[in-house]
Amino acid sequence: MALKEVFVLFTMDCEPAKTDVSAHALRMSRSGPKDYEESERSIRGYVEAVRAFGFSSTLFVHPEVAVKQRDLLLELQSRGVCLGLHLHPYKFGDGRYRRDLGAYSASEQYKLIKKAMTVWENALGQKPLYFRPGYFSANDNTFRVLQRLGFRGGSVSCPGRELLEHYSLWSGAEPYPHRANLNFRQLKGSSKFVEVPISVDFKRPVLKGHAGQKGYEWLYVSCTLYDHKEVLRNILKRFKVEAPRFPVIVTDTHNDQDYSNHENPARSNLSLILNSIKRFCREMDVKPKSCTLDDLCDLVLSERLPKDRS
Repeated sequence: MALKEVFVLFTMDCEPAKTDVSAHALRMSRSGPKDYEESERSIRGYVEAVRAFGFSSTLFVHPEVAVKQRDLLLELQSRGVCLGLHLHPYKFGDGRYRRDLGAYSASEQYKLIKKAMTVWENALGQKPLYFRPGYFSANDNTFRVLQRLGFRGGSVSCPGRELLEHYSLWSGAEPYPHRANLNFRQLKGSSKFVEVPISVDFKRPVLKGHAGQKGYEWLYVSCTLYDHKEVLRNILKRFKVEAPRFPVIVTDTHNDQDYSNHENPARSNLSLILNSIKRFCREMDVKPKSCTLDDLCDLVLSERLPKDRS
């Protein structure tokens, strides 16, 4: 089937302010704003820049951010932004959790995520339905736990990533939106949980990316190590060849860059990506279609299941 349109999913991981996390958490992950004023400038600037090009945003929100920035988040949600839960275990709670999500058993993940959900729900008045772990950290328990907790979907995987110190291993993972396999995370399955992987460029491998990972270049907006234009061009060319059922460009960033400032390098990268999407789609005669994570979950879950899926 000829490729006629591609979905475009802009995401952001909204981290707590550095003043809200422990020294251990900062050693584990340096992402995040210095304070919540910086966070608001980043979130609002990103959402507005993306909206100016006709695209929506999906924000994965750490529980502390849900508490501190409730009004901002609900305002943006009322304007079409999709909200989900983001979680670094060591940035949350009383410091009991010292490692990334993929280090923990099913029962430990359940208890941890459930606690984070409760804080998030109490702040925003709704249950989180979508999830992304810090560092894309997960194991073969994670999708089963997320479905049990009532999540509809998430963006948990980064195909090809190898970052063992953060329990993040996605070698050979399915690169397109799919129903998760509850027993083996890299493969498609038949569950009610929809996984939407980050888009990576399989033609541009890296031995040490921005987070120290082995894998592939991808559209991590604030990164200056990757050639975003070539990454995007190659992803679209792959879509043309493979014609997947759900061709989607998935970007990511954090709320520690001032996207309201046009001189900020991350904002320049964002503008480059936005303009390149329009240009390359026009050149390849495909239509870019805005979506949020909930839109993609609706599409995947509406499809009839193949009989041979486990």
